[in-house]
Amino acid sequence: MFLAVTSLSDSQVYIALVVALLPGLLAWRLATELYK
Repeated sequence: MFLAVTSLSDSQVYIALVVALLPGLLAWRLATELYK
């Protein structure tokens, strides 16, 4: 796993993190709005 990550550039790692986190963040915000 670490070898695959280190073979990527930093920008690709950050883009992957954003792509992975954005849907979760949007879903969490939507859930908190609905439960108010």
